[in-house]
Amino acid sequence: MEFVRPLEPILIIDDVKEIRDYLNQILTDLGFEDILESADFSSAKPIMDNKPPGVIFVDVDLPDSNGAEILEYINSAYPHTHVVMCSGHNSLENVQNTWEMGAKGFIAKPFNTKKVDTVMKRLEIIE
Repeated sequence: MEFVRPLEPILIIDDVKEIRDYLNQILTDLGFEDILESADFSSAKPIMDNKPPGVIFVDVDLPDSNGAEILEYINSAYPHTHVVMCSGHNSLENVQNTWEMGAKGFIAKPFNTKKVDTVMKRLEIIE
């Protein structure tokens, strides 16, 4: 199967280094190679400008921004980028809000390889 749009590069935006490292390792184990990281939204912007990502995993609660602001910016500046919101608060309301704001996926923390793999496979078939 040939995909219309590649998913890489992948950008992980999370203020917790251990979470970035763990998600990076999961994605690497799944065969992805071009993975970028940022600890906050302000340092992620130049990364996105330099190398627009195919997928962004973003923590809903960052020290310098929140999920709604980030999603609005990405949807405006990078309309073809898939955004997957990540949060430790996986209430139905939180999940619904991320979908309504335009996210293409939601992963509750703590995540595992199966959850990440499922989201990535779903993104491959979204056009």
